[in-house]
Formats: sequence, structure tokens, C-alpha cells
Amino acid sequence: MKRMRVSNGSRSQHDGESFDLQGVRTVPQGDPQGMAQKLPPRKHMFDLPEAPIFYPSAEEFQDPLAYIQKIRPQAENAGLCKIVPPAGWNPPFALDTKRFRFRTRIQQLNSLEGKTRTNLNYLDQLYKFHAQQGQPLTKVPQLDHRPIDLFGLRHEVAVRGGYQKVNGEKRWAEIGRVMKYDRKTCTSMSNSLKSTYQKIILPFELYQAKHGSGSLSAAAEDGNSRRSKRQRSAARSDSPATPALPPAAPAQETVASPSAVSAAEDSKRTASLETIPDACEVCGSGENDSELLICDGCDRGFHMYCLSPALSAIPTNDWYCDACVLGAGADFGFEDGSEYTLASFKRKSDEFKRRMFGEYYEKQAAGYLAGPQMEGRVPEDVVESEFWRLVASPYEDVEVEYGADLHSAQHGSGFPTAERAPLDPYAKHPWNLNELPFQRESLFNYIRQDISGMMTPWIYVGMCFSTFCWHNEDHYTYSVNYQHWGDTKTWYGVPGRHADMFEDAMRAAVPELFADQPDLLFQLVTMLSPDVLLRRGVEVVTCDQRAGEFVVTFPQSYHAGFNQGFNFNEAVNFATPDWMPFDISSVKRYRQYARSPVFSHDELLMTMCEADAKYLLLPWFQRAAAEMLVRERSDRARVRAMWPASGALQRRMREAAWDDVALGESDIPEDMRQQCVVCKAFSFLSAVVCDCSPTYVSCLLHAEKACKCNGHHKTLLLRYTDSELSSMFDLCRD
Repeated sequence: MKRMRVSNGSRSQHDGESFDLQGVRTVPQGDPQGMAQKLPPRKHMFDLPEAPIFYPSAEEFQDPLAYIQKIRPQAENAGLCKIVPPAGWNPPFALDTKRFRFRTRIQQLNSLEGKTRTNLNYLDQLYKFHAQQGQPLTKVPQLDHRPIDLFGLRHEVAVRGGYQKVNGEKRWAEIGRVMKYDRKTCTSMSNSLKSTYQKIILPFELYQAKHGSGSLSAAAEDGNSRRSKRQRSAARSDSPATPALPPAAPAQETVASPSAVSAAEDSKRTASLETIPDACEVCGSGENDSELLICDGCDRGFHMYCLSPALSAIPTNDWYCDACVLGAGADFGFEDGSEYTLASFKRKSDEFKRRMFGEYYEKQAAGYLAGPQMEGRVPEDVVESEFWRLVASPYEDVEVEYGADLHSAQHGSGFPTAERAPLDPYAKHPWNLNELPFQRESLFNYIRQDISGMMTPWIYVGMCFSTFCWHNEDHYTYSVNYQHWGDTKTWYGVPGRHADMFEDAMRAAVPELFADQPDLLFQLVTMLSPDVLLRRGVEVVTCDQRAGEFVVTFPQSYHAGFNQGFNFNEAVNFATPDWMPFDISSVKRYRQYARSPVFSHDELLMTMCEADAKYLLLPWFQRAAAEMLVRERSDRARVRAMWPASGALQRRMREAAWDDVALGESDIPEDMRQQCVVCKAFSFLSAVVCDCSPTYVSCLLHAEKACKCNGHHKTLLLRYTDSELSSMFDLCRD
């Protein structure tokens, strides 16, 4: 198995090292639009069409939101577009490169692609199962000079009715042909596939039938999978799945020799007192700790005599409990990588790309020079082809690092800011991403919280093959991404009108992953080949973003991509009136999956209404307000009917003004104290609280599900009275 790793642990490297922009591609001088238009079109993989590219005039470029609205009819249909600034656009790179340091995330490429990760998860289960049985797999059997696709073999046998039927009907040759093995060079193809299934797959199938196949991993139960891209207190990463079939000890029987047992005991039981569990997970007893076997996956303990079948000695190889065997891969996420300066990360990235594409660097002497489509002397289509080959290869592990989601408020922005450079004309330029979210037409002007990543830009430092996986933006907002400098960033986009088709295609392609993580699409950890999407009728476009160019994504559009080399991008969100219906849909989706929204939709509407009564006269606002008011009145009527004020004493529910009742811990932000304990929705207009807990808050939809107390323990909190809401509703109807 080929492995390539670029991580160097977690120590800081080359602190205080300055960075020279002369070593990277920067914003084109002179006429960037003319230069971009002269680039010959390149052939994209999967024959994807190019996303629309726009070239605003100097006058049009003065108002970014107005220009985006102008191009929206065409660009929104594609899901994303590229905007090339006019001549004269050349903002300075304002980041303090000597002080800037960032920590990366480690990405294993073949674990990113959904179908490949499903394959790897299955191989991980097989590895752990056979290790548990005392017969660890040391390598994958080969056929036709390549490893047998064990996951594919299992699938082909399953769709033909299972092992007994395939064996009885002698269909192994048919399976071999479907798996594209050449019978002319594989005279023993049928026997090899049958033997592999019998020895490796069938025992695990029987084990699954006995123990169930659900994901029971303790790590999955305890892990912190990535939440929304911009949660205020979100944990960002988990440990990735164990690599498929790593080197293991030689095969052996379950009962080991005395000397082997002694060595195993040193590593499994006495290496550290802190790792010894308090009790056996089966019997619950903490006695006989000398008989306690510790799982190498979750560190839980099991008496050897409590296992089924019981073990008489500690295995010399790795040993995994049933939960870790069956739950392998359920806790997938990104590990933290090293800390870098820009200079040290550039060296890392350049060295990696040179190793991956050495033949192109060797051609330099023959005049193979870097050009607009020769990032580091390697053609963009060559890099793209190799990227998709690697993400689809279960037996070729390549790891890269990505400096993603770096808060500009903490690290600094690539754009000059009014605080640091008040005299710089770009500090207040409307296309400066620190300024763009607060242009006159942006609804973010009415959000009271400062939300990092949405309203304050985030920074992305990429290397060759570092990836941003399929996702759409929080609350289905717009996003704008600017490349300050560096190698090309290749994007793929799906229009918002195909979002439902995209999600259906993802679930159909990798049902196993969705069974483990129903909210997988919120995790930002899964790629899927555009080819799979195209075959299911999903429209996909692509574009190559280069230094000095903007990419805009539209509401609800899914997008993904990868970096062709070392680069530096910055991104932020914004919202205009046409986005409002999308936010209504996004809030419902957050509630469906019990995901925390980033801000309150209802609070935004009420803040706008209170700030300027003109909104009550605008049709788009009237529609959104009417939806909110009808929903709120219906929810209040439902809760009052459940615990009527005229009912029996034990069922009567009190009502109070919101400010009359203290909610939760005082050191927790107020909006977080408004979250429903069931669905995580922000309960801004009203909520139900209960005497049973000072932190209990429920939205009106889940008032009876959050606790079982009688009505006289509950209080309906109202931020606005019924008459106040009715007055607003009347204005919206006029």
C-alpha cells in the first residue's frame, strides 16, 4: 500500500519568519480582465461546463451587491460564478506575515470521497474483526496484479442473493467479470474470489448477523463531529478512521504463548495506570483487574472470561471490542495538524507537489515554463485528474494539510482594515470582505451578534490537493471568496434549485454513511465525484479561481473543490432581500436535524421592523413577516390548548413577559439561553420554561416533549403580546 504523509506533528516551525510574495502568483498587473479572457479554455474532468464568468466595468464594480443582483438571473442558475475585477484593482496584502501562524487540519484524500470512505470503513471493520479473532489480516489478496476489492466483492455477492446462492449457482466468474478482472490472465479467478470471500468476508458476515451491524462505537458516542461551519462554540475535528489494513502481527491462534502474553500485558494492561478502566463493561465488576482486557479502539475494559467466546490469555496483536468492530468509521472527522508560518507551509506544499509531479519539474530545462495554466509547472487538468484518482483509491493513502476556517479577527485579514490602515483606500473599499457584508442592501446590518465566518471573514491557506468538501452555506446565505495570491483553486457547484436532487444523490450513493450520521451534509467532510451526481441528473458546473478573482456562491447552492497548490483565500457571507425565503427553509432544516442555527430568523425580522417601518411596506418583507406571524399565532394557540388557563389547577400554565423571568446561566449569551432543548431552534418570540430546571427552555413546538411536568410548573414567556403581533400582522396585510 502506497502511503504519503505531509504532517509533522504539532510543534511550531520557523517562528517569526517573514514571507516573500515574489514566490507566489499575485494579482495580475495592467488589465486582469483582458488577461483572463485570453486564457484558452481547458478541458475539465467529467466534461463539466464552466461556471459563468463576469467582467464588471469600473462603474459597476463600485457597488458589489447591486452588481451581484444584476448578474443573479444567469449566475444563480449555475449555483456559483466568477467575477474578475477591472483594471486598477490591486489591494495590498495586509497580513502581518512575520507574526501570522496557523494550525492545519489533516486530510486523508481517500477518506474524503464518500464511496471510498464507505469502502475504507468496511475494510477497517474487517481488519478489527480479524484482529479480534486472533488472526489479523496482514495484506489484501491480489488478483490480476491488483488488490481484490473486498467491499465490491461483498456487494456483488449480496445483490445476487448471498453466498449460498452465488456458490450454488456457480456465479463467481460472473462476479469477476463485473469487477473487471481479466479471466485470460486469471485462470483461477473464480477460485480466488470464492476463497477470499470464504476466508475474509464470510466470517465477518456471520459475526454481523450475530451481533448486529449498527454503529456502536464508543468513540462515535463520545466524539464531537463537526457542527455548523460557524457555531459559536463548535468543536472542529475528530480522529479519522483507522487506515485500511495497516501492517499487523503475524496470524496466530487466540491463545498466545506465555512470553507473548507477558509482552502484551505490558502494552495492554500495565503501561499506564490512567488507562486501566474502573470496571468490566460486561459484568460491571472492578475486581480481577489482572484479567481485564483493554480495547485498543476505545480503551474500555472487558474481563477475558466475560467475553463470548472467552479468552484464556491476552492476545499479542491489537484487540477490539464488538462496539469498535461494528462502529468503525462512524466518528470520522479531521485531525489537527501542525502549526506553520506562511513560509514554512509554502516549503511543505512545494516539496509535496514536486514529489507528486516530479516529471513536470524535470521538464523545466526543456522550456516547460510556468504559465497561467501551469501552476508550479503542472497543467491544471493533470492536477485535477490526479486529485480524483487519489480520492477514489482505497489502497493509496495520501495525506495533505489545510489551514481552513482561520478567524481573521484573531489572525488578521489579508485586506487592509480601517483600524490598522485608516488611510489606505482599500480599507473601506466595498469589495473588501471586511466591508462587503455591511453594504447598504445587506440584511446583516440587522443581526446584533458578531458572527465569525459569516460577518467577519475567515482565512484559508491551501496546499496541493487540500479540499473543501460539499456543503452549502449556513442559513443558505450568499458567500464571496477572494483569492489574494497563489495557485488555482478549482471549484464545483450545484445550483440551489438542484439542492434536493443533490442530497438524494448523496444518500443513494453512500447510504452507509448516512446511516451512521444522518446529518452528514452538515459535517463538511464528504466529497462525491461530479460524475456520480451527473448520472443522477444533478447539474454540476466548475470554475478555476486564480489570484485576484472572486467566486460568489448563491443561496442553497452546494459547492466543493480543491487547491491546485499553495494559495491564500479569504471568504465571508452576506444576505440580500431575495435570500429571505431561503432562510425560512434553512431554519426548518436546522430544526429537523436538531442543529443549532447561527442566528434567529425571527429576531432578524423584528429587528428590521423596529429599525425602519419602511420594511412593512415591501412585499418581500411582508411575505416573510406573514409566515412568521401565522406560525407564531398557531403555536401559541396549540400550547394554550394543551395547558388551558381555565383548566384544572395542576394543568394551568402561567404566562409572563420575557424580561420578567431569568433564563439559564447568566454567563451564557442570551441567544444561547433561548435555544430549545429538543430541536436547538432559537425561541425568540416565545418559549416555555419549567420549574424543574433553571436551564430548561423549549420552543412551542416541543413544549410537551422537553419534560413531563404538569402545566402549573410551566410558564409561557412572551416577548411580544398577542395584540402587538396582531398589529404588525395588520400592517403587513395592508
